[in-house]
Amino acid sequence: MPLFYFNLFDHEGFSRAEEPYAFTDVAAALAEAEVVLAEMALDGLPRGPDSRIEVEVLDVNRTCVAKVSLELRRQIFT
Repeated sequence: MPLFYFNLFDHEGFSRAEEPYAFTDVAAALAEAEVVLAEMALDGLPRGPDSRIEVEVLDVNRTCVAKVSLELRRQIFT
């Protein structure tokens, strides 16, 4: 089974993947990345100038093959 890494970007900064995870394919790894992103959102919504949290899916060569993110946009209408 192919190995994938997840890099995380959140309000605390960047976390480089240390351990690989085995998934049947990129689609399965991306589905798990979506779960990870939802768990990150439970820890706090994105804030500040870069109002985004993100999970990068990397292959065994650490090449980004997919990405999922959550962006929070604020608009005030007067």
